[in-house]
Amino acid sequence: MTPSAPQQPPRREREAAPAPFRLERHLFYYFTQILARRQRALNLELRRFGLDYSRWRVMAVLNEHAGCSMQLLAELTSVDRTTLTHTLRLMEGEALIARQARASDRRSVEVSLTLYGRKTLKQILPTVLAQTERAFAGFGAAEIERLRRQLARMVDNLKA
Repeated sequence: MTPSAPQQPPRREREAAPAPFRLERHLFYYFTQILARRQRALNLELRRFGLDYSRWRVMAVLNEHAGCSMQLLAELTSVDRTTLTHTLRLMEGEALIARQARASDRRSVEVSLTLYGRKTLKQILPTVLAQTERAFAGFGAAEIERLRRQLARMVDNLKA
């Protein structure tokens, strides 16, 4: 028995106009483009330090939230736990972070930058900030602050 050719949709469906959606009017298209382009640029720059964007995000969070839990770290980095666990394993092997059982709950782990991790963060910070400045070229301080407030509102709107 020979496989049959895939069924084509009815002619009316094939000739239907595209959905009323314009990619360049969709704001989340721009968020995706911004984040992807920044991540690629940072990966290129951070490679000379033996780092990547994933490690940078973890380091940035731990800089402000030393000893945070895996749950909080996953939330603040917007990375799923499986991917985060892999990244932390690499970072621990590179002596950038340390994990230890929380004294109050031995089942919970707290994560912190090591001294080497803090020194590395200070070393890469100018590179990261230069990419941020590049993204905001031509923006005034008031525009940046207004955008920050608006984006924070969007984050709040989307919290479960």
